Amino acid sequence: MRILNDRRGAVAGDATGALTFDIVVTRHDLRDEAAFRNTGVLDLYAELFPPNERDAPDDIVRWVLSDDVGERREFSVGGRKLSYCLDSRCFILRAEGRAIGLGFFTYDHASELIYCNYVGVAKTWRGGGLAGRFYREMIEMLDALFPRNIGVVLEVEPYDRDRLAAVIGDLERTGVRQLAADQQTEIRRLLRVSWYDKLGYCFFCDARGMQPLECRSPCLDPSLLPSAWGSAEENYWLAWQSRTGAPSAEGERAGELWQRAVAAIYVEILAKSLVDDDPKGRRDYWDYATALVAQTLQRAATTEVRLARCLDADGSELLSRWRRLAIDLPI
Repeated sequence: MRILNDRRGAVAGDATGALTFDIVVTRHDLRDEAAFRNTGVLDLYAELFPPNERDAPDDIVRWVLSDDVGERREFSVGGRKLSYCLDSRCFILRAEGRAIGLGFFTYDHASELIYCNYVGVAKTWRGGGLAGRFYREMIEMLDALFPRNIGVVLEVEPYDRDRLAAVIGDLERTGVRQLAADQQTEIRRLLRVSWYDKLGYCFFCDARGMQPLECRSPCLDPSLLPSAWGSAEENYWLAWQSRTGAPSAEGERAGELWQRAVAAIYVEILAKSLVDDDPKGRRDYWDYATALVAQTLQRAATTEVRLARCLDADGSELLSRWRRLAIDLPI
């Protein structure tokens, strides 16, 4: 357990001014399923993320408490022996013992990368810099747990600059304060990128135009009919944060790190763990997922990769225009 702050009443209007905040982590402070569920973290998870972005709660429990525990797992697909070694942890920010924030991270021993699956803080607790401090404390704890890690990688939903400019322009002209659902989604994507930028993340970019490289995530539900897998794929940008004190990735190393990150997320962490549940029944899924990843890697094979701040000049301008509208829209 790590005490974050024991005098933080102003964050959510606590009249006593004496709330206790702490961070607990699975398989250290929380060693069994009952203790994990009793924090209320799974209810918070459902509150923070829409159904299409969520993993099954039972799967999360299994990953963080019994499956991804830093031990090598082996299985065979089509006569080929495969193995992987993951360590997943869920960090829970609590106020008076109840979950108000969560971070779900997976360390891949093969690549030495940490993958950020999810991170979030309840809407009523996002003021006063609490979310940023929670994140930084988690990174310190991860560095202690995995001293060989070289940094953190996460997926970011791309935003459409032209679409954002049109949405913000309409709001500026009309003075309308209510946004349609699709408009809210687009703005939130920009706000998330802004937050990652504030935390020090960079995007992997094509050096020719310094636009983020796009990768395509395989369908994450092998139980669907194979004909439906393609429609369940998603495009992402990948954001990177080197471990504190580690050398920055420039030139050729940025390209190698991009390839390493894609393979770690979509093969080592996602595809292998999904296929390991049913190696014989999911042979077709393995072939599909690895082929899609190979296509992503091949498309960028001859690309000169550079790292650049998540929020470029165009994004910063759009963010400034949005903020001048003073419309309350939580991330």
